[in-house]
Amino acid sequence: MAIRDILLINHTHTDIGYTDYADTLFRHQRRIIDDALDLVEAERDRPDEARFRWTCEVSAITADWFRHASEGQKDRFRGLYADGLVDAAAMPVHWTPLISPANALRSLKHLRLLKDEGLDPKVAMQCDVNGLGWFWTDLLIDLGIEGFLLESNPHRGTHFDSMQRLFDWRSPSGRDLFTYHGWHYSTGTNTFFLGNDDPEDTQANIDRVLARLEERGGYPYDKVIMPVTNKAAPDNGFATRGLSEFVERWNGEGRSPAMRICTVTEAMRTMRQSVAEEGSPLPVHAGDWSDYWVDGVGSTAYETVVARQAERLLPTIDFLTAFTKGGDDSLLDRAADELQWYDEHTWGAYNTHADPDSPFARMQLSWKTHRAHHGFALALEAASTEGRRRAHEVADGAVEGDHILRRVTSKGERHGGNAFDPGPVEEHAYYVANPSAYPRHLYWPVPADHAGSAPQTILDAHSTERFMTGMQTRAEQRPSATHVLTADLPPFSEAVIRPVTAPQTRGFASGDGWIENPRWRLEVDSADGALRSLVDKETGRDCVAPDAPLGRMVYEALPDPSKDRFATFGGDYDWSRMETIRWPEGTDFDRWTAAEVTVESPDVTPMGISLTVHLAWPHGDSARITYRLPVQGEGIEVDAMLFKTPVTAPESVYMLFGAPGASPSIHLDVGDAVIDVAREQIPFSCEAWLGIQRFAAIGTDSAALTIASPDAPLAQPFGIQTGNVGSGRQGEDPVVAFWLTNNHWDTNFPIVQSGGIPFRFRLLPRAALDLAESARFAELETTPPLIVRAYDSAEQAPHQLLQLDGPESVTARVRPAPGGAGLLVTLVNAGAAAEVRLSTPGREIASAKRVAPDGTALPGDSLGGPVLSVEVPPRGAIHLLLE
Repeated sequence: MAIRDILLINHTHTDIGYTDYADTLFRHQRRIIDDALDLVEAERDRPDEARFRWTCEVSAITADWFRHASEGQKDRFRGLYADGLVDAAAMPVHWTPLISPANALRSLKHLRLLKDEGLDPKVAMQCDVNGLGWFWTDLLIDLGIEGFLLESNPHRGTHFDSMQRLFDWRSPSGRDLFTYHGWHYSTGTNTFFLGNDDPEDTQANIDRVLARLEERGGYPYDKVIMPVTNKAAPDNGFATRGLSEFVERWNGEGRSPAMRICTVTEAMRTMRQSVAEEGSPLPVHAGDWSDYWVDGVGSTAYETVVARQAERLLPTIDFLTAFTKGGDDSLLDRAADELQWYDEHTWGAYNTHADPDSPFARMQLSWKTHRAHHGFALALEAASTEGRRRAHEVADGAVEGDHILRRVTSKGERHGGNAFDPGPVEEHAYYVANPSAYPRHLYWPVPADHAGSAPQTILDAHSTERFMTGMQTRAEQRPSATHVLTADLPPFSEAVIRPVTAPQTRGFASGDGWIENPRWRLEVDSADGALRSLVDKETGRDCVAPDAPLGRMVYEALPDPSKDRFATFGGDYDWSRMETIRWPEGTDFDRWTAAEVTVESPDVTPMGISLTVHLAWPHGDSARITYRLPVQGEGIEVDAMLFKTPVTAPESVYMLFGAPGASPSIHLDVGDAVIDVAREQIPFSCEAWLGIQRFAAIGTDSAALTIASPDAPLAQPFGIQTGNVGSGRQGEDPVVAFWLTNNHWDTNFPIVQSGGIPFRFRLLPRAALDLAESARFAELETTPPLIVRAYDSAEQAPHQLLQLDGPESVTARVRPAPGGAGLLVTLVNAGAAAEVRLSTPGREIASAKRVAPDGTALPGDSLGGPVLSVEVPPRGAIHLLLE
């Protein structure tokens, strides 16, 4: 069908950085909104279709404007909003898949503020990036969002000719979100030259692009959305002056298609009407919209590691704060904010590749990477503060951090004359908490007592290698070599315990290049440092096959480095003809395992028996990998430290994990949903690499492997995929290649990284795949327990603070309600529809009601009773306010 109407949406694209230093951009974006209000009022007398309208693209920036605006400016905004001349979209920022569901819920505070100011956003926008995590569909629907508009960037992303499509995006719970996959936000400026005041040039380009759209087929509607940004500055630019005048002239000359300036809500509702008039049902797509651009998070791999570890602490701190009298989540809120800015899509500056050592590029990269480090530090401080606050309520007597004047020698020995000498750490008591919805068998080393010395804002249990590889803050203050902390903790429970003597390591044995415990026998391959074999001693089954490497580290580079980054995603582009922006047909890479491999002698500690290998490559990179068979627990622990040398040419480092057998299926945790990558990605998603949350799992006709990945979020299913064009996949190897580092980008990411970068993997080999078991294993391996030293406190048996009675497929997250008035509980169901009984032992539920994900009340009666009975939809979530 011929296009009769073009719906123009004028907005700026919001990059947190890229064009200017990020801190200045918040102030700059406020000026943009002020200027847009002026322009809206200045153009009010034009014909309705040419009246200027403005859309605020992301709710975090709009909320920031409201926090700083005068009451007069707020009234002005609200008046123009009521008249349909100013609009606000709902998505907090433009996300990468790094954002966790727990932190996504916290980011909705911006939307809640807009609602409190009298706005009711109905459309969510995601621009530049090429997708959105699947869990967002249910969140948006529950927030009352009517439609989702994606304006993706074809630069190393979806091809331009695949854009302009409408469909219902089916959520994991089976509900549909009206979705428009539109042109890149700069198309109106860069391809159609709106604002250049040359209707003939605009007409020619519109005719050309619409002819390609009609030739492609599959777009039977008579209207199309065309985004327009400032021609001088599409990113972080002001409203487009002259647009109203141009549209009035265009329509006055009787040109076709006719143009109308719309807000995003008006445009999306008009598209719904066009779909209804066409009469055919929309296509339905269910699955993850996996983003091509997520590869960039591997270019700041160290910061990604600490940001992910901090992100996993957020639900723990929420849990503690929710059940503590006087619990304060303000510090946690700051930590979450910092991590959200890291998870946002902008890395660095537009000239990062062209001039990486310029102050302009470096200051923006510094701002971005600081978000990860600052978020990590704040999360650790919040865990310490709220953990000690809760321990004071539960334990009796002093807790860690109460005594800050004790002195220790450089060897960690207590100095004579201390006012308070608590004795050896093996004699202390410890407050412990399980913040998970799964029962946990706690087995943790007894941490050294920092005795009030630095760091004072990090729990002693978090200043250990057990918490994160490379985390040991004082080499002389190591955990106890003789005792451990062990307990069986129900879900959402706490206890006070004392250390016990570490159990004897019966069944441990070792030899040259091999170790074993009662369950596993592990042998290292001296050729590449990976596992030569991993034998399940109960069944005799070897979990390693020649075509399924386990722990193999691979370095990748271009055969001809002079081709630089264009070889990985194409050459020069013509942005006036966006259809020229395409990936190369294929990229040749050379790949090597380590040239030198050294295997250490086995080591036994209270945590298990381990074997460490050292790898080295000729260009200077090296690595250390420790394989550990634990004293308790079923998994195999892999702790790696990659030592990078600065390389400017495109390169990557991978770690490969595979399972024996044929006919593989690969499942990835993309956040409150585990997808089968062969069936649950929507068309035109990036199939080559995906951002994951907790784990990847492989199933074959004879084996299965779950890989919990606390630190490395980039997974390439079915083997290394960087040689293809990025959209499809090559091969069917039963392998997940974790993309540890890369520097492929030509813009807005750093081109070098160096130093030591830690990565942890936890492996669970099985004879057959059980995704419920995979989820439980990964949750417990990636979410650490909370441990606070309680000195002389009496022991207390474990007791639950939140109790769920229902199938294991239903888990929960709990956090304080906004303003501290009660608890917000999110129930997440990975399986079929389920009825769950929920209670808070020791704390009476006075009232309970269903709420939206941002905590705003939903219509309906309160739920009654001290024990709530609620139904959770299949693969869905519900949100409850308990008071």
